[in-house]
Amino acid sequence: MRILNKKNNLLLLGFCFTGITYISAQDSTNLDNPTVFTTIEMTPPAEPTITINQDPRINQLLNIKTKMDKDGVLSENYRIQLYTGDLKNANTIRNNAEKSFPQWRADIVYETPNHKVWIGNYRSKLETDRALKEIREEFPNAFPFKPEKK
Repeated sequence: MRILNKKNNLLLLGFCFTGITYISAQDSTNLDNPTVFTTIEMTPPAEPTITINQDPRINQLLNIKTKMDKDGVLSENYRIQLYTGDLKNANTIRNNAEKSFPQWRADIVYETPNHKVWIGNYRSKLETDRALKEIREEFPNAFPFKPEKK
């Protein structure tokens, strides 16, 4: 067992000696050349360029969708009816509504046997009620409704 310990000790001593020699060899090169660090000039990377190729019809579709949203074709919408009756009075009411409320579009819709004057295109019941309050000052018989999808 002592022989085994001696072999282990000798082996350990050999590794230590090899390590010390290696470390001193590294130190000797640094003593020969005192400048260990060198300067390197680095330029910033070039700005990346992104190119997006898209079909030009996409913008046309977006414009169509925006118009349909605004007109209430795609969503639930509310309108306000101002009049129902003959065409002559319907035109008069529509013209008065367009002058009094230029922010909302007024239309004449024919449903047998009457012409109806509708104004606005509101996205919510709250928006409709706010407009109705203002419109009733000029047209007291106005009422809100939700048109049927065709």
